[in-house]
Amino acid sequence: MSGVSAATTPHGDVLQEIARLGGAISENFEPEDWREDTPLGERLIPSPIQAILSVEWPEEHVLVTEEDEYEVTFPQLVDGDPVAEDRAFFIIAFNETTQYYWVIDLDDERPDDPWVHEIDHDLYGDDRRFKNPERLSRMLATLTTTT
Repeated sequence: MSGVSAATTPHGDVLQEIARLGGAISENFEPEDWREDTPLGERLIPSPIQAILSVEWPEEHVLVTEEDEYEVTFPQLVDGDPVAEDRAFFIIAFNETTQYYWVIDLDDERPDDPWVHEIDHDLYGDDRRFKNPERLSRMLATLTTTT
């Protein structure tokens, strides 16, 4: 991440969890003017989020939930059904077994360690989905790896 200022990087806790899991921000990472359409209009993908989305893992590296060993694909950009109509959401990961998305709000004031909502995409219209977010560093702390 040479040439990238501290203001554009993920929080130290996020970087620590990524390193614990065996990953690293791509050495070629450079923030860009990346914008996405959301239900609340176009939003800039903040530089720390862009850095998180550039994480590289060793070959054949698999992330799993510590509790039940469900595979999580992170980072993963997921297109598909809308998750919310009233949020500037962006999907950053996917739990293969439970079919849950990890969703961040692009209006979060802490893009270096954003709130993550684990969303069951089958529960449309259920506002309870957004009530118990955790910081990304905490969500990553619940993962382990297999190879």
